[in-house]
Amino acid sequence: MNDKIRKPAGNRQTEQLRFAQAELACRQAMELFAALAEDEAWQRCELANKYAQMAAVYARRIRNGKVLCAADFNAAVEVCTSVRRALRALDADLQFAGHAQAEALQSVAQECYKVLAAHHQLLAAAKKA
Repeated sequence: MNDKIRKPAGNRQTEQLRFAQAELACRQAMELFAALAEDEAWQRCELANKYAQMAAVYARRIRNGKVLCAADFNAAVEVCTSVRRALRALDADLQFAGHAQAEALQSVAQECYKVLAAHHQLLAAAKKA
């Protein structure tokens, strides 16, 4: 007898979408941070670099860079939290006016925000249950 509780198919698809979104946000953020390594404004902001280092530490917890389970998603949430903090240290308003990679910075900030919003929705749903 199988005592496992199975999730409805709709929940599984939603979960896979959430995992894919988290994976994409983490990959984009790590690629952006690698590209910013030579940027003078980035190098001058020590706090942003510290948060970027923490994001890299959390990113290494995601097995093979793939968000495949809840543990990976939780690590992705930590990555996105550190990324948002790094970007806020660089520009508190997340506008990045005058920065050569302003569009990429704003895009990564938005993607990370989506992951954090999904996480908060999960927490709110768990509290209701």
